[in-house]
Amino acid sequence: TLRKYPPFPILNRICTKEIVLPTNIHLPKGTLITIPVLGLHRDPSIYPDPDKFDPERFNTDKVAERHPYAYLPFGEGPRNCVGTQFGYLQTKIGLVSLLSKYNFKLHSRTQVPPIFDERSFVILSMKGDVHFIIEPR
Repeated sequence: TLRKYPPFPILNRICTKEIVLPTNIHLPKGTLITIPVLGLHRDPSIYPDPDKFDPERFNTDKVAERHPYAYLPFGEGPRNCVGTQFGYLQTKIGLVSLLSKYNFKLHSRTQVPPIFDERSFVILSMKGDVHFIIEPR
């Protein structure tokens, strides 16, 4: 889900030292860099059939085949999200506790595929609500 819908669709960084990229592009110190996370995560050359939800993409062997920065839901390096590990743990605990007791189905009022709010520039957010039908197991 974080590949298809990363919380931050772009990351902004500032180049801290002069560098020449492998593509022979020269970046002086202080250059503003915009990293298109949503674009990377939806690139079919990195993730074939990018609109498909396929958890198998994150098997150890598949991850080893990709560039380590092809998946950036929380950024990477010294400026990544400090709450990443806590967020993963909290989400796993929440999902296990809910999915062990309830079945979830999308309600027909939920827009599929989602339409994103173009006014939300920093955080990726949907237009409208997500409605579920929740039934006890």
